[in-house]
Amino acid sequence: MGGYILLGLTAIYALLFLFFIIGIIRTHRYRGPKATPSVSVVVPMRNEEEFALRTLDALAQQDYVGEWEVICVDDRSTDSTRKILEDFAAAHPRFRVLSLDPNLPQIASPKKRALESAFKIARNEILLTIDADCIPRKGWITSMAGRFNDGICIVQGPKQNNGSRSLVHLFQKLETLGYTAMEAAGFSMGVPMIASATCLAYKRELFFQAGGFGDLVNLSSGDDDMLIHKMMKVPGTKVCYNLDKDAVIETEPVNSWKQLFNQRARWSSNGTSYENKFYILMLTLIYTYYIWMFISPWCVLLLDCPWQWCAFSILPKVVIDFVFLTIASWKLRCRRQMLAFIPTELIQIPMIVFCVPAGMVGAFRWK
Repeated sequence: MGGYILLGLTAIYALLFLFFIIGIIRTHRYRGPKATPSVSVVVPMRNEEEFALRTLDALAQQDYVGEWEVICVDDRSTDSTRKILEDFAAAHPRFRVLSLDPNLPQIASPKKRALESAFKIARNEILLTIDADCIPRKGWITSMAGRFNDGICIVQGPKQNNGSRSLVHLFQKLETLGYTAMEAAGFSMGVPMIASATCLAYKRELFFQAGGFGDLVNLSSGDDDMLIHKMMKVPGTKVCYNLDKDAVIETEPVNSWKQLFNQRARWSSNGTSYENKFYILMLTLIYTYYIWMFISPWCVLLLDCPWQWCAFSILPKVVIDFVFLTIASWKLRCRRQMLAFIPTELIQIPMIVFCVPAGMVGAFRWK
């Protein structure tokens, strides 16, 4: 019986990544005419004095010919973030600062509150979000806004980690490549499964038509994929993935394994909160597969389990991941990141196994 269960879990993993592989292969760079809708870029910030000015400078250098503005949200910062924002906005007319009341109550997802507060005062048709520690390229707005034609309502763009050659940074670079490729695959297939607010754009009208964040504010994350799932329920919503090189956002990695664990636990915290029960079931089965891969070597060593049960679960995963990431690195033009494949595979399994329960019990913190 155990062998059949293992075979079933492995088959589910293989079929899921077959979907991703087909999706990433179908992802193409756009060659048509670019739209120029009005755009409001929203940047939520809390205690970002280290990165704020760098991000603001990059946004100020955008070459977009359409109407655009930048709304910087100071989310109750206790450092010099607010002063940095206000001084910058005073010298750059396109920039506005929204400072949230420091006495606002603590909620599960302060970032969603910051975003929605900015969305309510946004003047323009398209909402384009970016994180405070990210660097957009000069043509970022032009590239992202340009995809809003032919009825497109949501555009997801790619991201990549910068950083050093330390193992914790290399791990994040390759893992980010994998998540980015999954985003691309889902959007390209018309059924987005995951998304990233680091480089995400959607029509302002659609956001409010879908009810805004609504009950999602009670969840610790979900300002990206859960929101997209919610907006996809609105009839006629069309999505696309923007593979253009100017759409790529460079984001800062965390610098320690402890910080990485905290981040991944936060990302995992809402795994059972999706409305789609089939999606929850799929996540549960994939997580079960990871648990087995983690404990199977110990079962072989200590409990005299057949070695095939271990080898025939881990080996297929390694092969599937290698094929998927190789195609992704080619599509996303970052082939060097595959050099970290082996250590990433070794670290990823225990990372996921322990991060998921940590996220479920809230063993993480926001800034």
